[in-house]
Amino acid sequence: MAASEKVEKAGNDQYQGNHMSQIFQQGFSFSGFERDYLGLNVRGEKYIDISGISGVDSLSDGRGAVFADFDNDGDTDIFLTTLQREAHYLFRNNVGQKNNFIRVTLEGTKSGRDAFGAVVRVKTSAGILTKVKSGGSGFLSQSDPRLVFGLGKDETAEWVTVTWPGSGPGGKTQTLTKVAAGSSLILTEGKDAPWMMVKEKRFQLVDPLTGEEMLYAKLRFRKGEAFPDLKLETLDQKSLKLKDLVRPGRRSFVNLWATYCIPCREEMPELEHLRPQFEAAKIDLVGISIDLETRDRIPQFLKELGVTYSIYTTEETTLEKIFSGDEVNIPMSFLLDEHGNVLNVFSGWSRESREQIQKLVEAEIEVAATEQPAAQ
Repeated sequence: MAASEKVEKAGNDQYQGNHMSQIFQQGFSFSGFERDYLGLNVRGEKYIDISGISGVDSLSDGRGAVFADFDNDGDTDIFLTTLQREAHYLFRNNVGQKNNFIRVTLEGTKSGRDAFGAVVRVKTSAGILTKVKSGGSGFLSQSDPRLVFGLGKDETAEWVTVTWPGSGPGGKTQTLTKVAAGSSLILTEGKDAPWMMVKEKRFQLVDPLTGEEMLYAKLRFRKGEAFPDLKLETLDQKSLKLKDLVRPGRRSFVNLWATYCIPCREEMPELEHLRPQFEAAKIDLVGISIDLETRDRIPQFLKELGVTYSIYTTEETTLEKIFSGDEVNIPMSFLLDEHGNVLNVFSGWSRESREQIQKLVEAEIEVAATEQPAAQ
């Protein structure tokens, strides 16, 4: 087959069906996992990148963004559709909702019902705000047709002027003076007073998940539920189950790690250092390696780090029993009670997680100390 024929064949419908569908099914990114961008306009002079601090810098392939005041609190929220995921994102704007605002809805007559191209100007104590009623922006999306103007602490807008499309410079305009903050107006082309006022109900969007809730959302169990009874092997290949390690009157600190995990190299020596305190707190320290094809590296890895607490390997299905999706987070540790139920989860390794574990161990040592006289 000639090279030109191969190129033609690669671009036909069959190729698209066979290969492009695989890209969607396997969750590959068209944008190279590029994070979504959000810029803040600074006095009309420049934009600064606030993507990370705003929380909208998703790795998903966003293909349509809608900007709207979903909760009617006077600021713009963002709804983002994603290419591969079943869930989409609604980013609630929590900045500026305590300030005053007015909202303007336009109804065209001669210029068209949607009044695309109309220019609305609002006079405030900070200056004149200008917005254009556009037909939309972005891919396959339609944003809120209502125009929102922030007033800061002003109780009124000095005036609101609409220049309707097609009227040209000095053409047909309509002006309303002394508009009270919080007003939601419907302005109709060619119709002067009375303006139509809309009573809009402000409500609270669902609060975002807490850090702990987001963490448990990645797992197949919740706090208080049983941790899966994993199949384990000692380093000398003796088989057992996790329940065999759970002892009455003691808790278990189960740590997932791997030789290829960089943060694990920091965490495991710290856990080794805390080992006497774990013992004093009646907590058994259990390390479970999720290495599969790299198990032969484990002994040397442990020797380099000076780790001597109990280490086990496990089977491939372990990850399916712990994580609810394809994303695997390590290091990750689980505090279990004497019955194997989950009391707490620690994800990653940082100064904060180290301090949390330290406080946990110290608290358990105090509990163990108070229980000791009663046991005697």
